[in-house]
Amino acid sequence: MQQNLKRIAGGNWGISQIHRWTLYKTVIERMLAHGSSAWCLNPTFKMKRKFLLHILGAYLTTPTVALQTILGIPPLHMQLQFEARFTSIYRLRIPLPPFITDT
Repeated sequence: MQQNLKRIAGGNWGISQIHRWTLYKTVIERMLAHGSSAWCLNPTFKMKRKFLLHILGAYLTTPTVALQTILGIPPLHMQLQFEARFTSIYRLRIPLPPFITDT
């Protein structure tokens, strides 16, 4: 999938950074979220890093946390927790306990 993204956009040519970001949020993040339950988070973290590097056209030595901060993309485990809570509150109408802990 990353190779396909590289074909339509290089570091300074092809589709714009905002379109790359949109592709990441709508396609890539969904695929990583689906696979994270089977693969654990470590392999998906490495795959996510490759996409973030390509979206920004950054150097390989750029820390992943910096890439996420610049793009405004939360870590995958936090995004999945947010979506699970959103689904339980708004779609399933399940009340959450008064004290929510991140475990």
